[in-house]
Amino acid sequence: MMAMRKIQILCVGLAALWLASCTDDKGNDSLSPINELEISGIEDEYYNVGYKETLVIPVTLKGLLSGSDENQFDYQWYLCNKEVTENAHKHTVISTEKDLEYPLDIPSGNYRLYFRATDKETGMQWEKVTSLTVLSPFVRGFYLWGDKEDGTCGMDFVSMIEGRDTTMMADLFDNTVGLKKAGNIVFTGTYVATPHVVNLWATAENGAYSLEHSSSLEKFGVLEDVSLDKMVFPTLEVTRPLNFVDIVPHPYGSNNMNRARSWRVLLTERDAFFCGSLLSSEAYGNPMNRYDANTSVLYKPSPYVFYQDNSTYLQAVAFFDETNHCFTVQNGASYAVTHTVKCTDSESPFWFDQNKYTPVRDLVYGENGFNGGYSYALMNDANGDYYIYKFKVNRYGPAGISKSLARQVDKAVATDFDKAGHYTFFSVQPVILYAVGADLWAYDYVRNIAKKVATMDGEITYLAMDAHSSNTPTDFIVATYSESQKGTVYKYTIKDDPNDIVVEPHTYRTESYPWKTNLKVAKVEYRNSSL
Repeated sequence: MMAMRKIQILCVGLAALWLASCTDDKGNDSLSPINELEISGIEDEYYNVGYKETLVIPVTLKGLLSGSDENQFDYQWYLCNKEVTENAHKHTVISTEKDLEYPLDIPSGNYRLYFRATDKETGMQWEKVTSLTVLSPFVRGFYLWGDKEDGTCGMDFVSMIEGRDTTMMADLFDNTVGLKKAGNIVFTGTYVATPHVVNLWATAENGAYSLEHSSSLEKFGVLEDVSLDKMVFPTLEVTRPLNFVDIVPHPYGSNNMNRARSWRVLLTERDAFFCGSLLSSEAYGNPMNRYDANTSVLYKPSPYVFYQDNSTYLQAVAFFDETNHCFTVQNGASYAVTHTVKCTDSESPFWFDQNKYTPVRDLVYGENGFNGGYSYALMNDANGDYYIYKFKVNRYGPAGISKSLARQVDKAVATDFDKAGHYTFFSVQPVILYAVGADLWAYDYVRNIAKKVATMDGEITYLAMDAHSSNTPTDFIVATYSESQKGTVYKYTIKDDPNDIVVEPHTYRTESYPWKTNLKVAKVEYRNSSL
């Protein structure tokens, strides 16, 4: 219950008279009544969002003598941390008005809030206490990483607090290093036991940095003291600077579980590094993008890493070797990874070694689908032909990848497929979504049918499946940009229908959707972490 205290600063000798609610007027030996005060309008507890909401508390006063005369009193509102003991806490004055309007530009946490009214004539004080819980808007939601109008990188956040409307938190990135032309942003997911394995990395055309990610912050800056040069310790000669590209495996499920908490693969522009233990620190040795533990000859891995995305535990990861045009897989278990090996090969349904084809095929785009744990590769060749491979990374070693399907894209059916700027695979059905300008297309590569499923109001700048944020493999996200509308982010559902391609927009009972931003969005990244 709410605590209420009446503070009476009087001499000890008159204590009994004060308890009787009267004062002694020595001038005429008569007793004068005391102005008792009733305070109402303050609730037992408040839950508000920090850095977004304003705490508004209108107070009603009723005095025994003063009635509703508010000019009889001076007012003060105090704020202090709830965890601090009653005897030791320090008050911070946040207002001297009767009615409180306080922008909650304070970190998330538990606080006590005190209202005090002081009688101007007698000095008597009345106080009421309530609890205030300030919620962080940055625990759960989507990072939006993209370009501002001047070309520099910016960050917004779609805040998704349980039981509240989604809200857009804008202009959150403190770009002290002048990053331009946004690329990727990667949140490794949450893991309370070892918080040092939780990271947020962002890339741009002119650099890549680790960013601040604490949910208690108001803005997020660059951690300039965190660099890959302080985390990677190879004895082999590698290409420097070490520019971050990705960390895998990515988080799992709506709880954003950090699958990279015990071992992880760091991908840079030229190399891949393996960390087999993260108990005390994150440290990498020699690159694994080679075919023998004793060689210094390295191949260039593609920017896509393949693994089973529907599992909380991963046996292995696989790569596409851009130097030698073939698929590879890690050589051993997580405690003994030193290199990769080429896969045991056969022609059916496709070769792992793309040199078997004339002209040779190379990887255009890769993705790990949620349904069934399959991975997908979009290939093309010098003739401009495209091919889709479906396979599964089961374990390490030469026989670690099992093939499932190969299809050539019929460009006569899949309109403007070769002009697409973005792709994503729907893993429940044999469908690839692709974006050409403002047009969103879907192509069923088994039934060989294509369909324009939407024409957006602006250029599509981002397209990706979103199986994890809501544990729904049929969801995907589209971001668009136009000079008039600026950035907009949408969620769609593609139905699990083997006879038709049906795409439907999400409908939210909220005024904030679709999510508007001033950014030209390059990446949308889900987060659910109180760290």
